[in-house]
Amino acid sequence: MWLLFRLIANSMSGYTIVDNQKIESHITFIRINPDNVALTLREVFESLANLSWINDFDAEYVRASFAVRAEATVKYIADNIIRSTDDSVTSDSGEYVISELARKTIVNELKYLDIPLAELIKEQKSGNPGFDFYTVNGVNIVLFGEAKYIADRNAYGSAFSQIVRFEEEKRHLADLVDIDKFCCGESLNNVSVHNKKGFIAAFAAKATSTATLIQNIRNNEDFKKLSTHEELICIAVNI
Repeated sequence: MWLLFRLIANSMSGYTIVDNQKIESHITFIRINPDNVALTLREVFESLANLSWINDFDAEYVRASFAVRAEATVKYIADNIIRSTDDSVTSDSGEYVISELARKTIVNELKYLDIPLAELIKEQKSGNPGFDFYTVNGVNIVLFGEAKYIADRNAYGSAFSQIVRFEEEKRHLADLVDIDKFCCGESLNNVSVHNKKGFIAAFAAKATSTATLIQNIRNNEDFKKLSTHEELICIAVNI
């Protein structure tokens, strides 16, 4: 039996949504601005370290299994990625920050399903293959998310190309066994049987205006490929 998780995540005060618009009826563009990078880093870590979602499972073996995986990941992040004294985003912490801000925004703004970050629920504590985060929309379409951080330029091209490659490698199908306890049977069958799915590209953005950024995104060949799916969300994070 599938488990219905909380639809609304705890809010985070370290960032502001500065744009939320439709590019097409099934394509959304959202832009996020961290107000205080040190606060954002701290809140991202606190969000990742909040393992209360494990208690939503009824079976003890499921809770125990996820606890071992998630606690190992949180410790690794605390020791190696996001430290309490950090006041700037680095190449190591960038993709965690983008992933978690994007995931939180989708849950809070769009009211999509709240599924923990991939590295908390997969077996390997860091560097897991496959997508970075997931959600399910209101019509039971699973969305697979990929986050990319590049320090000196907009990273949408890297995010789009990675998603296209992962789809060609059928990583979305491989990842279903990692998220099946969070999703209903209909949403899983939509992916595996009917090939109905969506994607989220979350990426670092620089000083480029939103109008120019969207135009450049529209011209991207990998974006055009992804736009043929049920839903596509582009999330620019100003870091």
